[in-house]
Amino acid sequence: MSETPFSPQYYVVLEQLRQSFKYFEDKSIEEAKHALDALPTTYPDTHVVNEVKLDEKFLLKSKEYLDNGLKIYEDVLDDNWKCFDDGLCGEWVRFKNCKDTGNVILYFFGGGYYMGCSKQARSLTCELAEKAECPIFTFDYRLNPKYQFPAQLCDAVAAYLYLLNPGPDSEFKPIDPKKIIFAGSSAGGGLAMGTALFIRDVGLPSPAGVILWSPWVDLTSSMPSFWDSEMDTTDHVPKLLCFPKIGPPCPMSDEYLERVKIVSEKIEQKKPNVVGHPSFSTSPRIRLYCANEALAIPYVSPMLAESLGSLPPILMQVGGGDRLRDAGVLLSFRASDPSKYRIPKYATTNFENSPFKEPTEVTLEVYDEACHCIQFMPFEKIAQFSMQRAIDFIKYHTLDKNIKDIPKPNKAPLNAIAINPNCEIRELDEKYKECLKWENAGVLPDVKE
Repeated sequence: MSETPFSPQYYVVLEQLRQSFKYFEDKSIEEAKHALDALPTTYPDTHVVNEVKLDEKFLLKSKEYLDNGLKIYEDVLDDNWKCFDDGLCGEWVRFKNCKDTGNVILYFFGGGYYMGCSKQARSLTCELAEKAECPIFTFDYRLNPKYQFPAQLCDAVAAYLYLLNPGPDSEFKPIDPKKIIFAGSSAGGGLAMGTALFIRDVGLPSPAGVILWSPWVDLTSSMPSFWDSEMDTTDHVPKLLCFPKIGPPCPMSDEYLERVKIVSEKIEQKKPNVVGHPSFSTSPRIRLYCANEALAIPYVSPMLAESLGSLPPILMQVGGGDRLRDAGVLLSFRASDPSKYRIPKYATTNFENSPFKEPTEVTLEVYDEACHCIQFMPFEKIAQFSMQRAIDFIKYHTLDKNIKDIPKPNKAPLNAIAINPNCEIRELDEKYKECLKWENAGVLPDVKE
């Protein structure tokens, strides 16, 4: 690797991100949330932001789908997801005087499932609204530790149902699913992918496409890039298996630990037979998001799904210096050729019976040396380039295909490329494909922390 492929500002921001993780190491979850909530959430005068609260009917309808679609997993899940006391809020972000294309982007913010909100994502959603020339709807899905999976999936499906059929009193008409694009960053990318899988599995109409920015699609942290020491210098994501941790005692952590006890007792009593690996039961619980026994549920870790075929087109953008890189690469290859890449074996034993074997159209882009979620550094040339690639993807998959100024993607199931810091494109290097041979995908690493 070259020493300084990016601008000086890039390395300043990268170090600030690293220090922010260190700062919160000895803070309680409650303190960390309050600190982030205090950050400014302004937006430019060129945009309009409308905050909304969704009618509870969307959550109740989503619950019906989850009750049926997750029935085989119910014995490893926390039932608190069925509590809708906080409702579901979100916001519309629009660029002023933008022409109406009929398109909408449903954006899933990141934050490890325990941090973040729609307001804190405004820098990105405002940029998206302007460049994609369409409104963005982002929703405040419930967070850990109060709410574990599948609360987040329930909220995501509810937000999608809201777009599809808002009701007669809504300010907008029902949106054609083929005019909706999912986009998500980090954990939000994992949730976007998990939601697309769930929508496929329960028979809801699929969106036009899915954009994934450094998605967290493997909650077992099993892939080589996550533990590669080279990432210590290129990325800001901590090299920790148990992350985030619950931290010092506080009311929020006390309530969480009580919920964990209830789920653990349920699992011990019912001994559910769900997809998983023996390593799950030999390790202490590693996630606030779910019990170890739930880690291989496809909507939790989409990389481990039985089949990633028959999905809407996917644009996968990961950094070459991103800890989550390999998981994104493996998911891309698995989606584009589900019959060939049956990885891991324990999760794909029933693949032959799957109704979802059609190759998914995937564009995989690995940005050499770039860190996790480079898109949040809009001052960087390569971030601007990746955003334009995403805009082209949106326009191609939602607008009239005869429009000449929209670049036409490679129509093969997989278009895998690498892009250097000078924005020069080449065929994906073999070094980025090494993870396809990894035999421990979906296996909890034996790491002492």
